[in-house]
Amino acid sequence: MKKVEVTRIVEIPAEVIWDEMKHFDRVLRWVPGGNESTISVKGKGVGAIRDIELVTQGYVQHELVAYSDRDYSFSYKLTDGKPVGMEDYVVIAKIIPINNQSCEIRWSGKVTSDKRLNEIDVAEALSTALNNMISGLIALIKKEEPIFVDQPLEDWQKNNN
Repeated sequence: MKKVEVTRIVEIPAEVIWDEMKHFDRVLRWVPGGNESTISVKGKGVGAIRDIELVTQGYVQHELVAYSDRDYSFSYKLTDGKPVGMEDYVVIAKIIPINNQSCEIRWSGKVTSDKRLNEIDVAEALSTALNNMISGLIALIKKEEPIFVDQPLEDWQKNNN
């Protein structure tokens, strides 16, 4: 199992970032290919399940395992699918206020790869995905066009079902 952490400091108030990011059903608004993908969420709060059909990677299912408005954080785990060759992962998203006008966006997690892949490569792919999510989130809030980087192993799941 490999650990991954990506952070970005942004000049946007923590509350503004959290107001968008906290919604378990909105991730398609700020991921590559989100406008061509679908999502459905069953349940509310901790224990909710989201089913996502990503145009870029195929089917993925997550379960919300922790949530805190007070701490601006949530965590979810992979319950089905193998995006970018991940066998298993758990991520924590957290917004850390710096002052009234800026914050740090932090995504961290642990990933295990499909046995056919190198775990370091899969961890790098997860890191890229999390960085793209941050870029998309910031662009959405600023009403700008997002700039995404190419996703390593993006089509691995589609080619290895």
